Amino acid sequence: MHSTPKQTTFKPQFKQLKHVNNPNSIHGIFPYRGKISPIDAEGMIKQLPQKGVLLDPFCGSGTIIYEARKKGLDVIGVDANPIAIQIAKAKFAPTNLEASLQKLKKLIKKKSNLKKLSLPKAAQKYFHEDTASEIAIILKHYSKLSEYEKAAFLGAICLAARGCNHYNWTSTQIGKISDEKRYINFLEKFSNKIKKHYYPLDNNHASIIFSDARKLSSRIPKGSVDFVYTSPPYFDALDYTSYYTRIVHHIFGNRIDQIKENLIQNFSLYEDDMRVCFNELVKVTTNNAIIIFVVGDKKKGKEIINGGDFFSKIYKVKPNIIKEREYTKTASKVWDKINKTNRKEQIIIWDKSTW
Repeated sequence: MHSTPKQTTFKPQFKQLKHVNNPNSIHGIFPYRGKISPIDAEGMIKQLPQKGVLLDPFCGSGTIIYEARKKGLDVIGVDANPIAIQIAKAKFAPTNLEASLQKLKKLIKKKSNLKKLSLPKAAQKYFHEDTASEIAIILKHYSKLSEYEKAAFLGAICLAARGCNHYNWTSTQIGKISDEKRYINFLEKFSNKIKKHYYPLDNNHASIIFSDARKLSSRIPKGSVDFVYTSPPYFDALDYTSYYTRIVHHIFGNRIDQIKENLIQNFSLYEDDMRVCFNELVKVTTNNAIIIFVVGDKKKGKEIINGGDFFSKIYKVKPNIIKEREYTKTASKVWDKINKTNRKEQIIIWDKSTW
């Protein structure tokens, strides 16, 4: 039986955003699926107290924790997708930018003397053979790259794949593989990525943990987190190993099936998994913690399942606040038009001080 909490004193303002993207920030370094808008994240974070520890248990590429650290909060990010963790680490990895570019110039000079290389078969099909060879050259030196350089490398792979297929794909969705590939200078794309997205923060007050959100209390001290702010995995079981991320997995020879086994992507188990995660959040948070989930509607056949209704049932105490608003000016609007939906987003807030 669910109990209704007392009135919360935390009453954030919710604004309808005119735009949600900022491609010239560090967040444009990789087209990770389903990431929250940094502008949206910042709007909520600036309404929180600016001291304490903020946890994102489904941090993905680290948008929320990066924006929270910018505002002075100590942050913890957790995710079970290795690519997401690499991107998140890059955002808290100061790098000597000039040294990075000089390192790349040396590789460019060596390229003409190197034997042409190839990528694993599953990845090779996305690229012009000369572009693939350049990627393979950098791949040989991957372990020597800084955390930031590694993320720029992954992002450049996505740009190159799009370019090799004549830019017929969108920045977030891949389409048909072209029969005739276009040559893209990968080393140039890599260099541009390094320069364009360099806005790192210090990692002294940031902890990035490669782990399962269903096991938070095994990695995070109980009662140590003041705020939880997260956009959990989409509850229509969005595949976080698909599209551009899948190309990267193929390049590294990762077993995608094994990675998916550790992600929350099974719709039939989703509610139970989320209940386990929330119970873990209760353990690691203080008695006065604020827990914020940003979710969305799900279309199932002709039925629309309201995200606020769905998530309000995952714990014995009901949320203090459920605020709904429409998606605007996001990549999802294309699919909304195709599917004839007008999807909405819900911000769900629990204030543990009222329990």
